[in-house]
Amino acid sequence: MKKNNIKQTGLLLLLTVLSVGYIVPWLYMLFRSFLRHEPGMGDGSGLFTLDSYRVILGNAGFLNYITNSIIVLVCVVSANVIFSLMVGYAFARYRFPFKKILFALVLCTLMAPKQTLMVPLLDLIVKIGLHDSFWAIILPFCVDGFNVFLMKQYIGALPRELEDAARADGAGEIGVLRHVVVPLCKPAFAVVIINTAILNWNSFLFPLIFIDTSAKRTLPVALSMLAQGPYGTDWGVLMAGASVSSLPMILIFWFFQKEIIAGITGGALKE
Repeated sequence: MKKNNIKQTGLLLLLTVLSVGYIVPWLYMLFRSFLRHEPGMGDGSGLFTLDSYRVILGNAGFLNYITNSIIVLVCVVSANVIFSLMVGYAFARYRFPFKKILFALVLCTLMAPKQTLMVPLLDLIVKIGLHDSFWAIILPFCVDGFNVFLMKQYIGALPRELEDAARADGAGEIGVLRHVVVPLCKPAFAVVIINTAILNWNSFLFPLIFIDTSAKRTLPVALSMLAQGPYGTDWGVLMAGASVSSLPMILIFWFFQKEIIAGITGGALKE
């Protein structure tokens, strides 16, 4: 009993430290967004104002930037759900040549930062004529190695008897996938959607490099541009923009946290 109590206490302390590490920077960002930026007055401590939010929300292109981000987000998330399902199902249920090698290559994509592909990817996008278009920030991110791995593990943990029963009733592979596998994979889909949405919504480097036209900018890039004042970076505007940008993802995670946890832990179950 004492050993269990010590382990539980240690785990609780660790989780508390991690929680504080995540929450404190966000609270500072929120607090800093209400401070007025005055040249020659340091960080403007004590000068609380909503001016930074007025700059962000009152910008004429703000709605357009949000629309651009939503368009890219919907396309990338939809593609990831579809492709990760099909590829994950193939790895989990079918036998084919070089299966293990191909899956190992999928896992290798998780080891290399995507920034290392930035230069060759930019060169390819320019050559095929997609530079400065939404396709430049959609097509390269339609498939993610983590999502494929997650779906493969989750589908592999599902009982095969349900699929065999559907085939015995005359269902084809598409029917089995649609009527049996998809309904059972809803928790995994929630993880894929949230993971992809967060990475795409907060993406800054690739949209900054691949998009030149101001009207096509996504929200993170546009907010960074708005924060550049005549005296340097306006940290109040920057923090206000970051607060506004992070709010949708926080709300989505808050409402779907049960599905996300179920999806992450579901792949660890054995048949």
